[in-house]
Amino acid sequence: MSETTETTATTTVATTSGVTVADMQEYLSVDEQDDLLATLISMAETDVISKIDDSIDASVYRANDLFNQAVRTLVDFTYNSRGGLSDSELAYPPAYLYFINSIKYRIKSEVDDETES
Repeated sequence: MSETTETTATTTVATTSGVTVADMQEYLSVDEQDDLLATLISMAETDVISKIDDSIDASVYRANDLFNQAVRTLVDFTYNSRGGLSDSELAYPPAYLYFINSIKYRIKSEVDDETES
């Protein structure tokens, strides 16, 4: 599978293979933590997908930039709130919920359009 990347002023982000540990290390400006970040990425992907439609293949989600940003946002929130989540008033960061709402119908319609073709 080829990987397309998008370069911005602050980071390079994979746009077809989803969020990787290396992406999150750069995004969070951390070294190491490979196993923890891999676990958080998997958890975040599962969370986003379950809120939209778990019958759609994960590769469809991973090709969507907003999905990947939702994953990054949740990983960032969880990573930086470790040990303090019980004190948090928010279960999810507001930006995460915004991304979910932004992609919910877009991904479903894309899948429906491909099915009809």
